[in-house]
Amino acid sequence: MKNDIIYYCAQALIHLFNILPRKLSLMLAGFIGEIWYLIGSKDRNIAKTQMEFALGLKGNQLNAYVRACFEMMFKNLADAVMMKSWSRDYIGSIIKVEGFENIDRAYKQGNGVIALTGHIGNFELMAAWLSYYKGFKSAAIGRKLYDERLNSMLVAQREHFNVLNIPTTTSIKSIISALKDGYTLGVLLDQDSRKVRTQFIEFFGKKALTAEGPMHIARKLGTPVVPLAIYRQPDDTYIVAILPPLEFEWTDNKDKDILNALKKCNQSIEQLIRRDPTQWVWIHKRWRTRPSDEIGKSA
Repeated sequence: MKNDIIYYCAQALIHLFNILPRKLSLMLAGFIGEIWYLIGSKDRNIAKTQMEFALGLKGNQLNAYVRACFEMMFKNLADAVMMKSWSRDYIGSIIKVEGFENIDRAYKQGNGVIALTGHIGNFELMAAWLSYYKGFKSAAIGRKLYDERLNSMLVAQREHFNVLNIPTTTSIKSIISALKDGYTLGVLLDQDSRKVRTQFIEFFGKKALTAEGPMHIARKLGTPVVPLAIYRQPDDTYIVAILPPLEFEWTDNKDKDILNALKKCNQSIEQLIRRDPTQWVWIHKRWRTRPSDEIGKSA
Protein backbone atom coordinates (compact mmCIF):
# COMPACT_ATOMS: atom_id res chain seq x y z
CA MET A 1 0.00 0.00 0.00
CA LYS A 2 2.83 2.40 0.86
CA ASN A 3 4.48 1.77 -2.52
CA ASP A 4 1.16 2.31 -4.30
CA ILE A 5 0.62 5.63 -2.52
CA ILE A 6 4.13 6.79 -3.41
CA TYR A 7 3.72 5.65 -7.01
CA TYR A 8 0.39 7.38 -7.59
CA CYS A 9 1.57 10.56 -5.87
CA ALA A 10 4.65 10.49 -8.09
CA GLN A 11 2.45 10.01 -11.15
CA ALA A 12 0.29 12.96 -10.14
CA LEU A 13 3.32 15.20 -9.66
CA ILE A 14 4.86 14.10 -12.94
CA HIS A 15 1.62 14.90 -14.74
CA LEU A 16 1.38 18.29 -13.04
CA PHE A 17 4.99 19.20 -13.79
CA ASN A 18 4.50 18.30 -17.45
CA ILE A 19 1.32 20.30 -18.05
CA LEU A 20 2.71 23.48 -16.46
CA PRO A 21 5.26 25.74 -18.15
CA ARG A 22 8.77 24.85 -16.99
CA LYS A 23 9.11 28.10 -15.04
CA LEU A 24 5.97 27.40 -13.02
CA SER A 25 6.92 23.75 -12.51
CA LEU A 26 10.27 24.77 -11.06
CA MET A 27 8.63 27.33 -8.80
CA LEU A 28 6.30 24.60 -7.53
CA ALA A 29 9.20 22.17 -7.10
CA GLY A 30 11.19 24.75 -5.15
CA PHE A 31 8.18 25.35 -2.90
CA ILE A 32 7.83 21.59 -2.26
CA GLY A 33 11.52 21.53 -1.37
CA GLU A 34 10.95 24.35 1.12
CA ILE A 35 8.07 22.46 2.70
CA TRP A 36 10.13 19.28 2.93
CA TYR A 37 12.94 21.22 4.57
CA LEU A 38 10.49 22.41 7.22
CA ILE A 39 8.68 19.13 7.90
CA GLY A 40 11.32 16.53 7.03
CA SER A 41 13.25 16.74 10.27
CA LYS A 42 15.08 13.42 9.77
CA ASP A 43 16.47 14.34 6.34
CA ARG A 44 17.13 17.92 7.46
CA ASN A 45 19.16 16.76 10.45
CA ILE A 46 21.17 14.29 8.35
CA ALA A 47 22.01 17.04 5.86
CA LYS A 48 22.92 19.54 8.58
CA THR A 49 25.12 17.09 10.49
CA GLN A 50 27.04 16.03 7.40
CA MET A 51 27.37 19.53 5.94
CA GLU A 52 28.55 20.91 9.27
CA PHE A 53 31.48 18.52 9.68
CA ALA A 54 32.35 18.36 5.96
CA LEU A 55 32.25 22.10 5.24
CA GLY A 56 32.56 23.62 8.70
CA LEU A 57 29.33 25.59 8.29
CA LYS A 58 27.35 26.73 11.32
CA GLY A 59 24.33 28.77 12.33
CA ASN A 60 22.41 30.75 9.73
CA GLN A 61 24.86 29.92 6.96
CA LEU A 62 24.43 26.19 7.57
CA ASN A 63 20.64 26.50 7.60
CA ALA A 64 20.70 28.51 4.36
CA TYR A 65 22.86 25.93 2.60
CA VAL A 66 20.69 23.01 3.73
CA ARG A 67 17.53 24.83 2.72
CA ALA A 68 18.98 25.57 -0.72
CA CYS A 69 19.97 21.91 -1.02
CA PHE A 70 16.36 20.81 -0.52
CA GLU A 71 15.14 23.31 -3.12
CA MET A 72 17.76 22.11 -5.59
CA MET A 73 16.84 18.45 -5.12
CA PHE A 74 13.20 19.04 -5.97
CA LYS A 75 13.94 21.39 -8.86
CA ASN A 76 16.29 18.80 -10.33
CA LEU A 77 13.66 16.12 -9.83
CA ALA A 78 11.11 18.28 -11.66
CA ASP A 79 13.45 18.81 -14.61
CA ALA A 80 14.30 15.12 -14.63
CA VAL A 81 10.65 14.15 -15.13
CA MET A 82 9.99 16.93 -17.64
CA MET A 83 13.02 16.52 -19.86
CA LYS A 84 11.64 13.60 -21.89
CA SER A 85 9.54 16.14 -23.78
CA TRP A 86 12.50 18.42 -24.48
CA SER A 87 13.93 18.62 -27.98
CA ARG A 88 17.58 18.13 -28.78
CA ASP A 89 17.92 21.84 -29.58
CA TYR A 90 16.29 22.88 -26.30
CA ILE A 91 18.63 20.68 -24.29
CA GLY A 92 21.57 22.23 -26.10
CA SER A 93 20.25 25.73 -25.45
CA ILE A 94 20.07 25.40 -21.65
CA ILE A 95 23.43 23.67 -21.13
CA LYS A 96 26.85 25.24 -21.33
CA VAL A 97 30.03 23.24 -20.88
CA GLU A 98 33.48 23.84 -19.44
CA GLY A 99 36.33 21.55 -20.43
CA PHE A 100 34.52 19.52 -23.10
CA GLU A 101 37.87 18.75 -24.72
CA ASN A 102 38.78 16.67 -21.65
CA ILE A 103 36.14 14.03 -22.36
CA ASP A 104 36.07 14.48 -26.13
CA ARG A 105 39.75 13.61 -26.44
CA ALA A 106 39.36 10.57 -24.19
CA TYR A 107 36.25 9.40 -26.06
CA LYS A 108 37.90 9.64 -29.46
CA GLN A 109 40.55 7.16 -28.37
CA GLY A 110 37.81 4.57 -28.88
CA ASN A 111 38.50 2.52 -25.73
CA GLY A 112 35.58 3.80 -23.69
CA VAL A 113 35.51 6.34 -20.88
CA ILE A 114 34.54 6.10 -17.23
CA ALA A 115 32.65 9.34 -16.55
CA LEU A 116 33.16 9.78 -12.82
CA THR A 117 30.52 11.80 -11.02
CA GLY A 118 28.21 11.87 -8.03
CA HIS A 119 24.64 12.78 -7.17
CA ILE A 120 25.32 16.40 -8.07
CA GLY A 121 22.74 18.51 -9.85
CA ASN A 122 20.56 16.89 -12.51
CA PHE A 123 22.89 14.01 -13.35
CA GLU A 124 20.19 12.32 -15.46
CA LEU A 125 20.15 15.36 -17.74
CA MET A 126 23.93 15.25 -18.03
CA ALA A 127 23.79 11.69 -19.36
CA ALA A 128 21.03 12.66 -21.79
CA TRP A 129 22.97 15.71 -22.97
CA LEU A 130 26.11 13.68 -23.62
CA SER A 131 24.24 11.04 -25.63
CA TYR A 132 21.28 12.86 -27.20
CA TYR A 133 22.94 16.21 -27.90
CA LYS A 134 26.65 15.43 -28.27
CA GLY A 135 26.16 12.04 -29.93
CA PHE A 136 28.34 9.98 -27.58
CA LYS A 137 27.65 6.29 -27.08
CA SER A 138 26.62 6.54 -23.44
CA ALA A 139 25.67 4.16 -20.68
CA ALA A 140 24.71 4.62 -17.04
CA ILE A 141 25.16 2.20 -14.16
CA GLY A 142 22.22 2.54 -11.80
CA ARG A 143 20.71 0.76 -8.83
CA LYS A 144 17.27 -0.64 -9.58
CA LEU A 145 14.51 1.40 -7.93
CA TYR A 146 12.49 -0.34 -5.22
CA ASP A 147 9.24 0.01 -7.24
CA GLU A 148 9.27 -1.82 -10.57
CA ARG A 149 6.89 0.72 -12.10
CA LEU A 150 9.11 3.67 -11.24
CA ASN A 151 12.17 1.76 -12.36
CA SER A 152 10.56 1.01 -15.73
CA MET A 153 9.84 4.73 -16.18
CA LEU A 154 13.45 5.61 -15.44
CA VAL A 155 14.84 2.99 -17.82
CA ALA A 156 12.40 4.07 -20.57
CA GLN A 157 13.53 7.67 -20.22
CA ARG A 158 17.21 6.74 -20.45
CA GLU A 159 16.50 4.66 -23.54
CA HIS A 160 14.58 7.60 -25.06
CA PHE A 161 17.83 9.58 -24.91
CA ASN A 162 19.87 6.63 -26.27
CA VAL A 163 21.49 6.03 -22.88
CA LEU A 164 22.18 2.35 -22.28
CA ASN A 165 20.91 1.38 -18.82
CA ILE A 166 23.18 -1.03 -16.94
CA PRO A 167 21.77 -2.25 -13.59
CA THR A 168 24.22 -2.65 -10.73
CA THR A 169 23.25 -6.33 -10.64
CA THR A 170 24.52 -6.99 -14.16
CA SER A 171 27.63 -9.04 -14.79
CA ILE A 172 31.01 -7.35 -14.92
CA LYS A 173 31.41 -8.78 -18.43
CA SER A 174 28.58 -6.56 -19.68
CA ILE A 175 30.28 -3.46 -18.30
CA ILE A 176 33.63 -4.41 -19.80
CA SER A 177 31.94 -5.14 -23.12
CA ALA A 178 30.32 -1.70 -23.18
CA LEU A 179 33.65 0.01 -22.54
CA LYS A 180 35.39 -2.07 -25.19
CA ASP A 181 32.64 -0.96 -27.58
CA GLY A 182 33.61 2.66 -26.92
CA TYR A 183 30.84 3.66 -24.52
CA THR A 184 31.14 6.49 -22.03
CA LEU A 185 30.05 4.87 -18.79
CA GLY A 186 28.54 7.10 -16.11
CA VAL A 187 29.65 6.01 -12.63
CA LEU A 188 28.31 7.64 -9.47
CA LEU A 189 30.90 6.85 -6.82
CA ASP A 190 29.55 8.89 -3.92
CA GLN A 191 27.33 6.51 -1.95
CA ASP A 192 27.77 4.17 0.99
CA SER A 193 27.07 0.65 -0.26
CA ARG A 194 27.83 -2.67 1.39
CA LYS A 195 26.63 -4.75 -1.57
CA VAL A 196 29.87 -4.43 -3.54
CA ARG A 197 33.61 -4.61 -2.85
CA THR A 198 34.66 -1.45 -1.06
CA GLN A 199 37.43 0.31 0.79
CA PHE A 200 37.40 3.08 3.36
CA ILE A 201 38.77 6.15 1.60
CA GLU A 202 39.01 9.66 2.99
CA PHE A 203 36.26 11.99 1.79
CA PHE A 204 35.97 15.51 3.19
CA GLY A 205 38.49 14.49 5.84
CA LYS A 206 36.58 11.44 7.03
CA LYS A 207 36.78 7.83 5.85
CA ALA A 208 33.89 6.81 3.61
CA LEU A 209 33.03 3.42 2.16
CA THR A 210 33.91 3.61 -1.55
CA ALA A 211 33.22 1.05 -4.27
CA GLU A 212 36.31 -0.53 -5.85
CA GLY A 213 34.77 -2.03 -8.99
CA PRO A 214 35.16 0.86 -11.47
CA MET A 215 38.86 1.24 -10.66
CA HIS A 216 39.50 -2.48 -11.12
CA ILE A 217 37.99 -2.12 -14.59
CA ALA A 218 39.99 1.03 -15.34
CA ARG A 219 43.17 -0.76 -14.32
CA LYS A 220 42.37 -3.88 -16.33
CA LEU A 221 41.44 -2.03 -19.55
CA GLY A 222 43.45 1.16 -19.20
CA THR A 223 40.18 3.10 -19.49
CA PRO A 224 40.47 6.88 -18.96
CA VAL A 225 38.56 8.21 -15.96
CA VAL A 226 37.11 11.70 -16.45
CA PRO A 227 35.47 13.53 -13.50
CA LEU A 228 32.49 15.73 -14.33
CA ALA A 229 29.32 17.21 -12.85
CA ILE A 230 26.33 19.34 -13.84
CA TYR A 231 25.21 22.44 -11.95
CA ARG A 232 21.95 24.37 -12.03
CA GLN A 233 22.40 28.12 -12.51
CA PRO A 234 20.25 30.89 -10.96
CA ASP A 235 18.32 31.25 -14.25
CA ASP A 236 17.65 27.47 -14.32
CA THR A 237 20.09 26.78 -17.13
CA TYR A 238 22.97 24.38 -16.48
CA ILE A 239 26.74 24.21 -16.67
CA VAL A 240 28.56 20.90 -17.16
CA ALA A 241 32.06 21.06 -15.70
CA ILE A 242 34.49 18.44 -17.03
CA LEU A 243 37.87 18.01 -15.37
CA PRO A 244 40.99 16.55 -17.04
CA PRO A 245 41.28 12.74 -16.99
CA LEU A 246 42.75 11.40 -13.76
CA GLU A 247 46.35 10.26 -13.98
CA PHE A 248 47.05 6.80 -12.62
CA GLU A 249 50.30 4.88 -12.39
CA TRP A 250 49.36 1.23 -12.85
CA THR A 251 51.99 -1.12 -11.42
CA ASP A 252 52.29 -4.77 -10.45
CA ASN A 253 50.95 -3.91 -6.97
CA LYS A 254 47.21 -4.21 -7.56
CA ASP A 255 46.10 -3.34 -4.02
CA LYS A 256 48.20 -0.21 -3.90
CA ASP A 257 47.04 0.85 -7.37
CA ILE A 258 43.36 0.57 -6.46
CA LEU A 259 43.88 2.41 -3.17
CA ASN A 260 45.65 5.31 -4.88
CA ALA A 261 43.05 5.45 -7.68
CA LEU A 262 40.16 5.58 -5.21
CA LYS A 263 41.85 8.39 -3.32
CA LYS A 264 42.06 10.42 -6.52
CA CYS A 265 38.43 9.64 -7.34
CA ASN A 266 37.19 10.85 -3.98
CA GLN A 267 39.35 13.96 -4.19
CA SER A 268 37.84 14.77 -7.58
CA ILE A 269 34.26 14.25 -6.44
CA GLU A 270 34.95 16.38 -3.38
CA GLN A 271 36.31 19.10 -5.67
CA LEU A 272 33.17 18.96 -7.80
CA ILE A 273 30.91 19.16 -4.74
CA ARG A 274 32.82 22.10 -3.27
CA ARG A 275 32.16 24.10 -6.43
CA ASP A 276 28.55 24.41 -5.24
CA PRO A 277 27.78 22.34 -2.13
CA THR A 278 24.03 23.04 -2.34
CA GLN A 279 23.81 20.81 -5.42
CA TRP A 280 24.91 17.55 -3.78
CA VAL A 281 22.38 15.21 -2.12
CA TRP A 282 23.42 15.66 1.49
CA ILE A 283 20.49 13.60 2.84
CA HIS A 284 22.31 10.38 1.87
CA LYS A 285 24.28 9.01 4.84
CA ARG A 286 27.63 9.03 3.06
CA TRP A 287 29.60 8.20 6.22
CA ARG A 288 27.09 5.71 7.67
CA THR A 289 29.36 2.63 7.67
CA ARG A 290 32.39 3.02 9.90
CA PRO A 291 35.75 1.21 10.05
CA SER A 292 36.05 -1.37 12.82
CA ASP A 293 38.25 0.95 14.89
CA GLU A 294 35.48 3.59 14.87
CA ILE A 295 32.52 1.41 15.82
CA GLY A 296 30.43 3.21 18.38
CA LYS A 297 31.39 6.66 17.17
CA SER A 298 28.79 8.86 15.45
CA ALA A 299 28.83 8.99 11.64
